Amino acid sequence: MQAAILFEPGRLAIEETAIPECPFGGVLVKLKACGICSSDVKMMAKGHRALVYPRILGHEMAGVVVESRTREFKAGDRVQVAPGLRCGNCMQCRRGADNQCEKREIFGFTTDGGFAEYIPIPLKGPVVGSLSLLPEGVDYDVATLGEPLACCMNAQDKLGTKRGDTVLIIGAGPLGLLHSYVARVRGAENILFSEIQAARRKTAIPVWADQAIDPVNTDLFQTVMDATNEKGVDIIIFACSQMGLNEKFIKLMAPGGGVSIFSGMPPPVAQIQLDLNAIHYNEIKISGTDRADQACRGDIRECSSRSVNSVAADIPVDRLIVAAPNQFDRPTVAGGLQLPACQLYHADRQRGHHHHRGRVGIQCPVVG
Repeated sequence: MQAAILFEPGRLAIEETAIPECPFGGVLVKLKACGICSSDVKMMAKGHRALVYPRILGHEMAGVVVESRTREFKAGDRVQVAPGLRCGNCMQCRRGADNQCEKREIFGFTTDGGFAEYIPIPLKGPVVGSLSLLPEGVDYDVATLGEPLACCMNAQDKLGTKRGDTVLIIGAGPLGLLHSYVARVRGAENILFSEIQAARRKTAIPVWADQAIDPVNTDLFQTVMDATNEKGVDIIIFACSQMGLNEKFIKLMAPGGGVSIFSGMPPPVAQIQLDLNAIHYNEIKISGTDRADQACRGDIRECSSRSVNSVAADIPVDRLIVAAPNQFDRPTVAGGLQLPACQLYHADRQRGHHHHRGRVGIQCPVVG
């Protein structure tokens, strides 16, 4: 099979490699689509502490089972693949937080992932994966949103987003938009975005948000207070890595509100000073989120016919995860990084394929 293999930061190549065997008690999946997460782009450029080279990246996967050695799934089943492998026996797994499993492995990080034609999924053994059957009519492209959607659900479960809430989302990128979708489904009445990029603010209005604020040329604090009649917001979600929590955001919070640190951040942004008395007296909750736990994956399975199809109907998927071909004619994207996805797209196009999904099952997304 073909796979996009990262040999070291900055060196990604499409190589021929052996088709993996179907694991005992597991399945072999032929990949149909794999989203490119911002973490993939970062690893391509700078590496990652969990990477051992060479590595096949990719963890937002969907495909079809081509071989099964378990009664749970059969050949022909259309599935979304969860990115995490867990033991099921440690304390974290037993309490349902298997995204914090003590023996956790992650496709595309600690083991080979979805930038390939096939991937083996162990469902029996010391660490096991997880699959969700796709409802009829849900495209593989849309199914790659299952993992990031579950992450958003995990974050908002911890915050307790509810009917009538006012939500401020920092960053109107793909994950910010998914957060707005989850918040709206849970009854949020007023959704605000803070976003520095004009194109993303334009995308956010009117489908995703009631207001998209330019924090560079506008007084964010005063604009938010005006929009909430001086009451402040119930929920703040940091869905970007360039802006972190500070005392100004705490002052935007309504009493009893919650803050989600949804994105990892570089040390200069992550190291902060806060007024703990303001948090204490106003009963502010601050929560971190790292991937999706078992409950959220269960929610995805239970409501996939309703929610995922709603995403398919309402989200402009081509703008959310797939770039127009002419965007890949630019020499650099994402802050000057020579994006390997450009090479994958053009390499596939030279083979005579007309669709933006390549033989290695890779999506070409909007990054930046």
